[in-house]
Parts: sequence; C-alpha cells; structure tokens
Amino acid sequence: MCLEPEKRNVCLVRSAQSIWAADCLPANKGRASMVHSLIDAFNLDKLLTIKIPQAATDDELARFHSEEYVRAACSSASIASEQYDDTSDDEYDDDDDDDDNNYNNNSQGDSRGFGLEFDCAVFDQMEQHVRYIAGGTICAARTLVEGNADIAINWEGGRHHAGRSKAAGFCFVNDIVLGILVLQQRFSRVLYVDLDLHHGDGVQNAFLYSSSVMTLSFHHAERGFYPNSGMTSVEGKGKGTGYSINIALKRGASDSTFVSAFSRISEILVPEFQPDAVVLQCGCDGLAGDPHKIFNLTPDAFVQCLKLAIAWNRPLMLLGGGGYNHADSARCWTRITAAACGADISADQDIPDHRFYTEYPPAFDMRVDAMLLHDENTQKQLDEKVSEIKSLGGF
Repeated sequence: MCLEPEKRNVCLVRSAQSIWAADCLPANKGRASMVHSLIDAFNLDKLLTIKIPQAATDDELARFHSEEYVRAACSSASIASEQYDDTSDDEYDDDDDDDDNNYNNNSQGDSRGFGLEFDCAVFDQMEQHVRYIAGGTICAARTLVEGNADIAINWEGGRHHAGRSKAAGFCFVNDIVLGILVLQQRFSRVLYVDLDLHHGDGVQNAFLYSSSVMTLSFHHAERGFYPNSGMTSVEGKGKGTGYSINIALKRGASDSTFVSAFSRISEILVPEFQPDAVVLQCGCDGLAGDPHKIFNLTPDAFVQCLKLAIAWNRPLMLLGGGGYNHADSARCWTRITAAACGADISADQDIPDHRFYTEYPPAFDMRVDAMLLHDENTQKQLDEKVSEIKSLGGF
C-alpha cells in the first residue's frame, strides 16, 4: 500500500457514539464497527482528520422531516452520553449483541402511519440511531461549508429512502437531504450522485421541484424491485424538470459497464450543471458478494468513480448506504477512504491483524471477486441513455 497522500484535506466523521448508534440498526448490525476497525488497521486514520459528530437536535431533523415524524422516531428516552467513552481502548465494542432486544413491538405507540413497521420496525435504540446518523452527515456538510476539508466522509450516512414523514427501506432518517440543506448555506448548486443498487427515491422526491439540486442515480430498476421507481431516465417537476436523472442498469452490471455509465453521463452533466459541491452516496449492495446478487461489481468500480468525482475539483461529501455483506462493505469503504486520501490499497493487499480479522476468510485479503454472471447491459442501451441526457442541455 502506498502511504504518500496527495495534498488533499480529508475529514472522517465518527465517534464511539456514532459508530455504536449505526451498529444498532438490525439490518446492518455491527457493520460500522467493522468498517472503522479496518480503516484503522490500514492506518488510514493517520492520513485524515477525525471529526466528532453531535446527535442531531429536533430542530435540525425538522429542517426536512415533519415534526410529527420526529416525535414518532425520537420519542424514547433522551440519549445518555455518559454511557460512552471516546477515549476507551475498545472504541468499537459491540459485544452486547442480543438480537432479541433489538426490536420493540411498537412500544412507541401506533407508528404504522410513519412507516415504522416491517423492514423499518421500531427498535430499542432507534432514537440514538436517527440522531447520530443525521448528526454525522450534518457535521460532514458543515465541515465543507466552513472550508475545513476538501472531502468529508460519513460512512454511517447515506440513508436515501426515508421521506419527510415516513421511514422506508431500512432508512429511518434522510440524512442526505439534511446534509444537502446545510451545504446550500454556502453552495448554490449541489450535485447528488447515488451509486447504490437501489434508486435514491427519497432524495429525488425531496428535490423534485428544485433546479439548484440535481440528483443523479445509478441503480437497478425493474417492476417489483424496491423501491419500484427510477425507471424513467429524466424526471423532475416545475423548475426541477430535467434535474432528476436516473440511469437504470440491468442485472449483471460489471465494473466496466458501471464506470462507463458514470463517466459518460457525468461528463455531460457536470459541465452543464456546474455544481458548487458534490455529494456521492456509495451504497455498495451492488458488490458481487452482496446477498442481492444483482450487480457484479468489485470495489474497483467505486474507487474509479471516486477518482472521476475528485477530478471535478469541487468540495465532496462521501456517504455510505446499502451493503449487506459487512466484510465486503468494509473492504469497499476502506479502499474508497484510502483513495480519497490519495493512498492506494490494492485488491490483493493482505488484511492486517485486527479485531475483526477472522471475518475475512478464506484469503484474508481485500479482494471481492466478480461472479460468473452475464451482464445484460449493452453498449447500445448506454448510447441511448447518453443521447437522451445530451438532448437536455441548458442547465
């Protein structure tokens, strides 16, 4: 691994509290601890600045979410900060792994009207989760607004499905929208790019009428596939007509297909839209090893997309998102973190000994191998999407 970083100021938002709060999410239990432990195992924390986030307040959450939803999602007991110690040697301890206590059978009353059931069922630590996920992305956005970083990272963020008054798709808060609203305090035009397997519907809907925020989502979309949106290439309403761009890819999307789509579409939109800041959601449930098994990506695709985004030379916020093979998510986001710092971690790099070392068998390296999966995407289909985007113009 090369540890000669370029002259780039990178900030990583995290604390023992924020990691613990992210670890509590039943769908991604313990993932945040794995991610940050691997980042530290490669000594990447020495190449960047650590920023400690605060729990988002009701007023901060209500900048996007309805007051009624904030009450429903955050009506449990207030956060007891004294439970945590950021100076502890065991910073990422999540040994209290009693899954039977994670779900609370609607103990906060009738919350079904807010989507707090099924995949977003209420769980005991939901308030802390909501406040620290949002607080982390707000912190990252403020760091960029204040000019204290070129790149700000919150791997616990990226919850792109939540609506103003509804949880959805394992997303109990839309930290992305809250972060973009903070960015707009300084940056007039914000480009939001979503790399998750699923369409970034919550973010698109929030800015559907806006011409100052462009949403660009690369995802899989077909009838019956969650969230059943993002199938139309160009959307938006009112002043926002044409500012919601969707690149729906078919099954088996490979690294070359994905990076080519990202490169060709962004080289049209970035010069036209001229964003003042960029938000890149790096949901990695499109990795070949993810349980979804729909896209066939490796971390190389994400690193290449990041390098293209860095070349745009705008303040950049990196967020997490989906990713349900936790070891592969940690591999991917650690490699992205290294690339953001100007360092390099190759796929064949051995994983250093650390707390979660035994979670990376059988090779114990950074490789995520592509599957023998047919790429249903064709060059003709991509050419057609590019032509459609080119016909917009005039942003």
